[in-house]
Amino acid sequence: MSKNKKILIAGVGGQGIVYLSSIIIEAAMLSDIPVSVSEIHGLSQRGGVVTSGIGLGENCTGFIGKAGVDFLIGLEPLETQRCLPYLHKKSSVIFGNYRVQPYAVNAQMAEYPDVNLFVNYLSGQCKEVVYIENFPETIDSVLYNIFLLGRASRMKDFPFTAKKIEEAVNSVVTGYYKEKTLKAFYLGLEFEMKKQSA
Repeated sequence: MSKNKKILIAGVGGQGIVYLSSIIIEAAMLSDIPVSVSEIHGLSQRGGVVTSGIGLGENCTGFIGKAGVDFLIGLEPLETQRCLPYLHKKSSVIFGNYRVQPYAVNAQMAEYPDVNLFVNYLSGQCKEVVYIENFPETIDSVLYNIFLLGRASRMKDFPFTAKKIEEAVNSVVTGYYKEKTLKAFYLGLEFEMKKQSA
């Protein structure tokens, strides 16, 4: 890795932000990349906003400032949209269409924002944008995070190889869940983008 990078993971409680962060941190250590992580917010409430900032490289903290994110992994579309201030022209973004409706939408006081308009906007603002409109039906929703990580490992300039992430999964995950996690990762790694409505 030629320079410091910052990764931001955004979603809501229950989507596995801590789990995904642990695997990325392990992949960094296995790759001999200095790593730090910011405070993770929102864990006290299932469905509440959760973010995790990861700094990679010498003297690179997990603190995320404005226009400071190189890779954004969004586990929920609206929470991905909330991270716009942290992106810049050379940022890469991957996110999936797994919507967790906020209270205002469930109470019919607001409408969920148009995700396709957001994808089109992002595509004109960032270096690379990958949007998973439809996840494979064979994957449990709790492993969408790992599926996204698998697909992210094929993006330009992603800091870890698929092999290092696989090693990290084998190191971090134990028991029955390891096989399911690896399967979700491989499905993401092999996923071919089809023409989507965006």
